[in-house]
Amino acid sequence: MDAGLAAVIAAAAGAGGAALAAFGTSFATLRQTKMERDSAHRLWLRNHQQQAFEELLLAVRRLKDLLPGPTTGASLPRRTDGSADLVPYFEEYEIRSAAVAAAVTRVSLLADLDTGSSAFILGTAMSILGRAALRDIAAGNGGATTAAPTEEALTQLWEAAHSASTDFALKAQQTLQKN
Repeated sequence: MDAGLAAVIAAAAGAGGAALAAFGTSFATLRQTKMERDSAHRLWLRNHQQQAFEELLLAVRRLKDLLPGPTTGASLPRRTDGSADLVPYFEEYEIRSAAVAAAVTRVSLLADLDTGSSAFILGTAMSILGRAALRDIAAGNGGATTAAPTEEALTQLWEAAHSASTDFALKAQQTLQKN
């Protein structure tokens, strides 16, 4: 073998080794970048889930605070003649109810199926409770077009809403602990 051919083979082997080393470095860099991207995405998702879960629980609490309890009457705004002014109360109910619905939607988009389903159940329980409480308030102030729910029915609706809220909080906690 002459020296020229040996030099070409040595150069090719060196170039091949360098290419292999560059490929290995590139592969390791890509792998590291993917791991960092996945980690950043998990952190982003966890932070947004936590915020969505908090928003839903806060919206539910605000709606519950507006509604009268099973044995207490609502504190309604009064007109100058002393009669109850239901319009501002119902408007505030609509705002708070819409906040619950929006929070349920956000949770459903960010959470796993089990937690999203639990959020939907909570939103439904609050909607049913809210409509029953509004019928009760309207009936107590002479504006009912349908029969008011019984005290027992309202108590059961409050318990269902509380149970759904507790279930959602537990599922949300489990979801955050997984991530």
